[in-house]
Amino acid sequence: MLLLGLYLFFIVSLALASPLQKRACQNGPTSRNCWGSFSIDDDEHTIWPNTGVTREYTFTISETTEAPDGVSRPVMLVNGQYPGPTIEANWGDFVKVTVKNELRTNGTGIHWHGVRQLNSVYADGTAAVTECPIAPGRSHSYTWQATQHGTGWYHSHYSLQYSDGVVGAIVVNGPRTANYDTDLGPVILTDWYHKTAFKIATQALQNSLGLPPIQPNALINGKNVYHGKGSWSTFNFTPGKKHLLRLINTGSEVTFRFSIDDHELQVIAMDWVPIKPYTTKSITIAVGQRYDVIVDTKGKKSQDYWMRAVPQTSCLSLNLNALNVKAIVRYNAASTSDPKTLPKTLLDACVDEDPKNLVPYHVHDVGSAEVNENADSNLLDDPEKGFALRWFVGADPYYPHKNDPSAKKVMAGQSLPDEMSPMDIGHLGVNKWVYVIVQSWLPIAHPMHLHGHDTYILRQGASVYVDGLPINTKNPPRRDTVQLPASGHVVIAFKTDNPGTWLLHCHIAFHLHHGFARTVIEQQKLISGVYGSGRRAEMNHQCDAWSRSGLESRD
Repeated sequence: MLLLGLYLFFIVSLALASPLQKRACQNGPTSRNCWGSFSIDDDEHTIWPNTGVTREYTFTISETTEAPDGVSRPVMLVNGQYPGPTIEANWGDFVKVTVKNELRTNGTGIHWHGVRQLNSVYADGTAAVTECPIAPGRSHSYTWQATQHGTGWYHSHYSLQYSDGVVGAIVVNGPRTANYDTDLGPVILTDWYHKTAFKIATQALQNSLGLPPIQPNALINGKNVYHGKGSWSTFNFTPGKKHLLRLINTGSEVTFRFSIDDHELQVIAMDWVPIKPYTTKSITIAVGQRYDVIVDTKGKKSQDYWMRAVPQTSCLSLNLNALNVKAIVRYNAASTSDPKTLPKTLLDACVDEDPKNLVPYHVHDVGSAEVNENADSNLLDDPEKGFALRWFVGADPYYPHKNDPSAKKVMAGQSLPDEMSPMDIGHLGVNKWVYVIVQSWLPIAHPMHLHGHDTYILRQGASVYVDGLPINTKNPPRRDTVQLPASGHVVIAFKTDNPGTWLLHCHIAFHLHHGFARTVIEQQKLISGVYGSGRRAEMNHQCDAWSRSGLESRD
C-alpha cells in the first residue's frame, strides 16, 4: 500500500506541475515550452542541443523582372522567387548554404541577420568585413550552427542588393514561452520601389536632410495591390485556434505598425530573444527587427479580416500607398471576398516597443563597462569625395574595401584605415563589457544592428545624451537591432565573447550605403584561430577571384 500511495502521489504531482517544470517532453500545442530533453528554461545564450543534423540549401542569385504589386521592374532574386526560400532548421542543427552568383556585373554574398555566429565569424557573409564578394560565375558555401531559436532573416550584404530582392526568412524551431496550435510561418514586411535601389540611391545622397527616397508601395510576403493591379497575400486561420506569426521587417527604410483588425497580438519573442509574453493591439517593427506573435481566434466571427502594415510617417519616410499595405486573413479558406473590417485609430510613432514590455525570459544583468565608445552620427559634406553628403559615425564615414576585407587585414597584422571606421577593442580580454553610446544629431531615427551579438539596451531617449543619465543594467531588453530615436540617443552594451570583425551599422539601406557604419574589432589575437588555415586560404582564393572580376569600383 505504501508503494501504491507513493506512486499515486507522483502521478498527481506530475499532473499538477507547471509545464515549465517538466523535462524530457515533446513540443506540442499544449507544451510549447518543451523541446525533448531541453526546454524554454534553458538559456540559448549558453546552452543548445547538438543534433548532428545539417540542413543544406543551394541559393542561386540571378537577375530577372518581376511584378510583385502588378508593376514590372528589374529585380535580383534567390532561386527565382521573391521573397527567397525560407531556411528551416531545428534548434542545434547546422545550416549549410551554397550561394551561386549568376549576376552579370555584381558581386554578392549572404548575411544571416542576427545569427550569433559564435566562433564562426567566417560565415557572417558581410562583404568587405568578413569576406570578399562572390564574383560572377563563382560560388561559396556558408556553414553555421543554429544556437538560437526563433525567427531571423537573410539578405545580401553587398551594396544595395537586398533592396532589389535578395532576402528571405530563417525559421529555427525550438521551445516557446506560450502555447499555440499552428505555426503560420513568416510574415515578411518590406517597402517597395518601382526602380532599382541602385538607380535611386543618389536621391538620398543629394538630399540635404539625408531622407531616403519616397516609396511607391510596400509588400506583405511579396505581394500587394497598386493602382488596381497585383494581389494580396492570404493567411488562413482556423476558428477557435491560436496561430503563431513570425513578423519580419526586411525593408530598406520603413518602420511599420502591424495589426490585424479586431484581433490582439500576444508577443512572445523579439528578434532571437524569448520574452515574457505581453498582449497588444498593434506593434511597431523597425527595419531588421522581428517579433513572434500569437493570434487567438477564440470568440471571433468567422469572416475575413484585413491584416495591416502601416508605414510610420513620423520616421520621416514617405510611402505613397501607406494606408493600403494589407493582406487578408480568412476564417474560411474558400472565401474570395475582400474584407470589410475597419482599422482602429493607432498612434503613428517612430519608436521601439515600450521597453517595460520587452522583458527577456532569461535574466541577464550587465556588468560595469571596461570601455565606453561614442558613435555620434551626422550627415556632412565629405571633401575627399567631391563634397558629396555622407553619413559620418564618429570622425569618418565608412568606405568598404571589398577586395581587402577587415578580417583579412587584421589577420595580417595590419591596422584598419580611418575610412573603414574602426572601433578597435581588440586588446580587451574575454567577457569584458563594452558600452556604446550612439547619438543622432538629426531628426531621423536609425535602426542600429550589431553583427555577432545581441545588444543590451541600457537606455533610449529622444534627447542629447549627457554623462550621468540613468541606465538600466538589470535584465534590460536585448536584441540584435534597436531603434536609435530621432534627435536622440541609445546606449547599448555587449560582451567580448565572440572573436571577429563585426559591423555596427544603421539598417536603413541607403544610410549604410552612404557611410553609416563602424567596424568592431573584437579579440584580435583569436581571429586567426577562428578562421583556421583552411578558411583563411578559402577567403584568399575568393578575394583573388573578386580582384580578377574588375568590379571593385562598382557600387
